[in-house]
Amino acid sequence: MMNTLKHPVTGELKVLRSRFICSLYPATDPETARQKLSEHTARYADATHNCYAYICGLKQETIYYSDAGEPGGTAGKPILNVLLRHELTNVLAVVTRYYGGIKLGVKGLIEAYGNAVENGIANAELIVARQLVQFRITCEYTLLEMLKHKISEFAGEFGEPVYAQRVTLAVAIPREFRQSFTEILDGYHSQSRLDYYVE
Repeated sequence: MMNTLKHPVTGELKVLRSRFICSLYPATDPETARQKLSEHTARYADATHNCYAYICGLKQETIYYSDAGEPGGTAGKPILNVLLRHELTNVLAVVTRYYGGIKLGVKGLIEAYGNAVENGIANAELIVARQLVQFRITCEYTLLEMLKHKISEFAGEFGEPVYAQRVTLAVAIPREFRQSFTEILDGYHSQSRLDYYVE
């Protein structure tokens, strides 16, 4: 059974004055992984390297990794191997390195990148990876808190609300709860209090 992250998390490691920061992000699809990677590299633009790996899909269908300028095989693959060993999916791992002036060698780099990811996972709250259904909901302001509560009840997740004349919410619900959640939405839709579509 595959696991994933409940929340983003970090772990850190120092090796011979080099600093390795592992950031782990939930990412249910490659597009999300690439977006989070882009945001991360912008945030750590001053780093020597931002090496990464991501795995998406309940059967780990999508796997990608990059050494991002480190010698081939010393960063991306060790990061990926730790994720695979822990049977994780729907996850992006980025290890940001600030070079400390002492070369670590191939073996040292492999160990450092792998251990940084181990430290990140040790800090993580893991949950069972589920197949999610994506909803986009536009509703009255007065329904927002109730919707958030229901989403939590169904073990779902949601993004930042977009406030306009009504509130728009991107929501992901585990597939097994799709029908029950849809019935609640249909009830409010019939009263013209919200609109939704399944992405």
